[in-house]
Amino acid sequence: LFAGGPEATAEPRGLLAEGLFDFVVAGEGESAAVEAVSALLESGRGAGDRLASIRGLAVSSAFSGSRTAQAGAGASFGAANSGAAAPGGPSPVARAPVENPDKLVSPWLSGVIDPARYDEALWELTRGCPYRCAYCYESKGTPGLRPLPLGRIEAELELFARSGVNQVFVLDPTFDADRARAARILDLIREKGRGIRWKFEVRAELLDRSLVRRFAAVDCALQIGLQSADPAVLASIGRSLDREAFRRKLGLLDEAGVTFGLDLIFGLPGESYAGLRRSLDFALALQPNHLDLFPLALLPGTELADRAAELGIEADPEPPYLLRSTRELPPADLARATELAAACDLFYSRGRAMSWFLQALRPLKLRPSVFVERFARWLAVSGQGGAARGEELPRRRIEALQLGFLEESYRSAGLAELFAALRDIVLFNGAWGRALAEGESEDVVLSYDPDEVLGPAALDLGAFVRSAKPRRSRLRVAPAPQGGVMVARISGAGAPAGRPRDDARARPGRSPGSGPGRAAEDRSRRGPEGGSGRGRAESGPKDRSRRDPGGTRDRGPGPERGPESGRRPR
Repeated sequence: LFAGGPEATAEPRGLLAEGLFDFVVAGEGESAAVEAVSALLESGRGAGDRLASIRGLAVSSAFSGSRTAQAGAGASFGAANSGAAAPGGPSPVARAPVENPDKLVSPWLSGVIDPARYDEALWELTRGCPYRCAYCYESKGTPGLRPLPLGRIEAELELFARSGVNQVFVLDPTFDADRARAARILDLIREKGRGIRWKFEVRAELLDRSLVRRFAAVDCALQIGLQSADPAVLASIGRSLDREAFRRKLGLLDEAGVTFGLDLIFGLPGESYAGLRRSLDFALALQPNHLDLFPLALLPGTELADRAAELGIEADPEPPYLLRSTRELPPADLARATELAAACDLFYSRGRAMSWFLQALRPLKLRPSVFVERFARWLAVSGQGGAARGEELPRRRIEALQLGFLEESYRSAGLAELFAALRDIVLFNGAWGRALAEGESEDVVLSYDPDEVLGPAALDLGAFVRSAKPRRSRLRVAPAPQGGVMVARISGAGAPAGRPRDDARARPGRSPGSGPGRAAEDRSRRGPEGGSGRGRAESGPKDRSRRDPGGTRDRGPGPERGPESGRRPR
């Protein structure tokens, strides 16, 4: 039994010492693993000496007689927690030689993995990362980018399309690191990958209008690592941030109707709980389709792991190596941050609130972080704390929690007269999202005429309620036969009957607020009339004027979001 991968590369001796594996491969393992298996097939358990001579292998004593774990030949890499030996100890472990991407065998084209057996696929286009973020395994990887051949990529793309793959998660940690190549691949996807949903990890600062237009031409969602809104905190981990430039780049995505989500990490060196709240305010003001807010994972072999004592960082010694405390974030504040993250995930991301979230906060005159903190306290006081701690809840149950908290908040603020209009917006967005993502049909009873309360006039709820007259209406919201959403008025509910309207005409108005926005996508695309929400409630990506309602597709495929998976934050 043997292991490889980022953790095996970072700490081969520690992994081997657990006694589970016969050998561990450090570095890229395609050639080293084949050489090791060939030795075993030829010599069985007498292959110890030959295994020990293979660069990149750390071999257990089961294969090396009385010797302790033995390293393959070659130069050492790294220092503490990265395979290097202490003075007087066994020789250090060398990484396996870097693979030539032109000679790598495709697991898809070779038939090792049959994409026809799966709805989703993980797709590697390039190895390496040009960045050196201190929390990431890539920070000590081979510098530079090593692209796989475009001919192989095109053949794999054609295979995915023939095989009926529905979604592809691109594994490159920075897909747009080489803009010209990214543009060429997006052109190929547009030409040959129709009918497939694509997920990319990108750097916002690398986006330009040409690349954004290409993203908009395919059915895709982008994940963008913000990590913190404090430039000083980011500088301490090898990143940078120009806040205004970041806003402008995301504005390009909004204009083009491209779905995006953001990441924030709490527990980075130098960031306190107050700093986390400021980062949350900055992130939610950008209206991401969803926000992944998670604690630092002190991954072995990374720069932060090497400097943990110096920086005052304490973390669990076992996977997933989650943070225990920092100088700036002691345990009590870490607990508060964890509650804040869970409440944000429930209300905003799982609750598909993107398209109306800021609209709901405007009358309350609250910053997003204050609102989310109050929601977390409300959940705890009402005995609903488990809902925010990852408890699986039906979409309608989450919506009921949202409405319960919003109603109490508006009443407490003396704004009860505004709640009926806000409730209409939340209910319609929820029904739209469920029709788009889960294929559910439902009737929605509104207090106001839908053409008014779901349009731009209701962006200012106070002004809308002062001028509009309540008019009870009933709508049927259902998935459309050819994709998208159908909305029809139902007679007998105070409004004249009307023929079903397709999603292009049933779009509610510009966000922040009224109208299905990106949230109904996996997290979706820019939306309804006026372009407030990215969404793909339409049958294709042609309509750039809107986002889906509330995050209708969830985050897959590919690695789960969050440090538990050991994924690389961007």
